[in-house]
Amino acid sequence: MAAKLANIYEALLRKYGQKYTITYKMPPTYINNIIGVDENQEKILLFYIEERCNPKVADSVSPSKINIKKNKKTDLNLTGSPLQDDCEVDTIDDDVDIPMNLICAKPWKLDEEWHKGITLENARGIICSPSFQLCPAARQSVGSVWFLCLPHDVKKTLLLQYEFTSKGSFSRGIVHYIGLISAKAITTQSLLKNHFFAVGVERTCIETHIENIYQIKNNITIRCSWSTVSPLPPLIDLSTCDVILNQTFRADSCHPLTEDFFNQLLILISIREDILSFKKSQDSDIIREPVYRCGIGIEISEIRETINKAMLEMAEFLPTHCTDSDIEDVIQSAKLRRLNDLTDNLWEILKRCSSYKDLKLAFNVLFQSAARSNIVNTPANKNRLAEIITEISNRRLAIPCLTGSEPLELLLEIGLEKLYKDYEYIFVESKICSSNDLRNKWARKDHKEDEAAILNVRKSLRNAVFQPENAAVRKTLLQNDRKASNDQDDLVGLKNSNFDEIESAQTLEKLFQIHCTLEHVIMIHINLNLSNAYYEIFDQLLRRAPRTIDQIHDRSIDEIQISLSAHYVRDQLQGKDPHSRRISIISSDKFRQVKSTFYFNMNNICPPNILEMTNFEEQMLTKENMYYHWLYRKIIS
Repeated sequence: MAAKLANIYEALLRKYGQKYTITYKMPPTYINNIIGVDENQEKILLFYIEERCNPKVADSVSPSKINIKKNKKTDLNLTGSPLQDDCEVDTIDDDVDIPMNLICAKPWKLDEEWHKGITLENARGIICSPSFQLCPAARQSVGSVWFLCLPHDVKKTLLLQYEFTSKGSFSRGIVHYIGLISAKAITTQSLLKNHFFAVGVERTCIETHIENIYQIKNNITIRCSWSTVSPLPPLIDLSTCDVILNQTFRADSCHPLTEDFFNQLLILISIREDILSFKKSQDSDIIREPVYRCGIGIEISEIRETINKAMLEMAEFLPTHCTDSDIEDVIQSAKLRRLNDLTDNLWEILKRCSSYKDLKLAFNVLFQSAARSNIVNTPANKNRLAEIITEISNRRLAIPCLTGSEPLELLLEIGLEKLYKDYEYIFVESKICSSNDLRNKWARKDHKEDEAAILNVRKSLRNAVFQPENAAVRKTLLQNDRKASNDQDDLVGLKNSNFDEIESAQTLEKLFQIHCTLEHVIMIHINLNLSNAYYEIFDQLLRRAPRTIDQIHDRSIDEIQISLSAHYVRDQLQGKDPHSRRISIISSDKFRQVKSTFYFNMNNICPPNILEMTNFEEQMLTKENMYYHWLYRKIIS
């Protein structure tokens, strides 16, 4: 279909391209708003005049950037908040390329402010010309050609439509701006009277499609729609309508309660980028150490003290909540809860190191402490750092010498596990879902390594701690030099880290999806209080395909459409006027079909170049809700 319409585009561009601007793309916002997105799902041809002398376009945007918000608290409280992110904000902002996101607050796109109509006479002249209707390319073309008009006639004609159809039928459409109308004046009787006045006689077959959109916030709308063949249908029905919740979350506008979680996610993304950057540099002639740029600094004496405290003090297991908890209270308690697992506590300590050198030293302190002490708080997590600590404390492994990006890789792994636990705690304690539900949504095909790769293991030359004479010699891993060797099959391979580029990206993508789900649930909780629908919302959101790791920065806006049952929103919307309304009445007989679409919006959806609103003051003279009113009429014969 698109290729056939492209032939028309080529022919019209050759004939009229010097005088008019002709585009072949998806419809502009003002056409989609008036006639509905479902009416135009393909590309269209649009005639208009481009006028770029509008100085307001440059002032219509507000740049925004994802910034990691710095927590001014510098004290580390292992028994208190585990989310006091001490990330160097300026450093990450300088090093990470986070593009600017230009957001337009107006209901149209910025380039649509340059659209200006052509005269109605010229538009009709082009449509009625034989070269337009009978050109060779038009015989097999399918699609719509639209003409943007100057609304200088009595009926304020904005748009003319000529549609090419494969059946050879006649199809035209026209859009008029009617003016301002009060909410009380919109009745079924008045709309039917207008429709049948244009039809001439009352048709036997009539169908009505109604769509009401309620504006909850600038970024939250509820669309209620239904179809009926009733001869006198109600214009508002909150009992049997289909409900779609549209919501937009901006990553740089997190809820204050969730900023710490999102900061953790950005820190983990930064650590992974540093790991990959170092691995790429290994292939070049430039030899350098990895970069670590998240911590604000911690003294070596404090490192020793906090690590020993985390390993030697018995963790306190707090009981879970038995009663339903408000999600905001649960998030607050998640930030203040005591961490039970050793590696979760170590994440809070190690991430504060100000450089790669300090981070590497901190791991050495940790391993020495594990070798010389009897660990009371035994790691329960299944990450690689927990395995190393357990093996060292049980005298089965020498103190490993971390090189390259291994310190960052171990830190990334425990940070990912810690952040997942934070989200799990919130969803489970707020009774949105169970841990199994979240785990099942999280499940994906794991990235498996080549089973033929055999790890290169060497014996440690010197044990870090005293061992009995008859004790087996402990083994540790050489660096990432993996070579297959049949005579080493009897050796047990131990890696210093389990880092996998693909798996880490997938984990971060899923964590970002979970965070966006949390943000949407909070927005719904605050603005709609649909507590009974939380699991249904949670299930729909986590079924979406997660974004790629590159899109987390590039696309900082997460937009969702969720289907809800009508009874969830009935009480919130009862008695309120919709922000916009679209009522389409279709009547037909064996000769032709007539469709009248009445579109109402409390805001003007047309840029100033297209439609100047000279009578806006009328809306201020009454306390009633007023609508801007457009009429789209289409005839197919």
